[in-house]
Amino acid sequence: MRVVVGIGARKGVDATEVIRVVSTVLQQNWQVDTIASIDGKAELVSAVASNMGVRGVTYSGSELAQVTTTSSSPRVLDAVGSASVAEAAVRLAGAAGPLLVPRTVQGAVVVAVGAVSEVAGNFVPKAGKRRPTRALWIE
Repeated sequence: MRVVVGIGARKGVDATEVIRVVSTVLQQNWQVDTIASIDGKAELVSAVASNMGVRGVTYSGSELAQVTTTSSSPRVLDAVGSASVAEAAVRLAGAAGPLLVPRTVQGAVVVAVGAVSEVAGNFVPKAGKRRPTRALWIE
């Protein structure tokens, strides 16, 4: 099964630590397609994605804030303008249906995992909002 991994991390966390945490939540039959996060973590996303041999995508806080998620953090909302980073990034990067791994915190790293939707345009924004554009690169 192809999956999207959303990540969040406190300042100073390196790619090695994120990869370690990601590896603890992945199932053996899952193939990571994308690492996704907020644009402020672009360097971290690039390093993780490059190391794992997958693509990395980032979104602005306002794009992430348009996504309804099952968890939220007032601290994260104050810091980046979205109450969710990992879960919202998973949704924007193409995961539909229930999350395979909901928001999981290990130390200073947050991860969430969702199955890749085979149907394009699966993201449904909150009422009155338009679908965001996304920034992506392939490593």
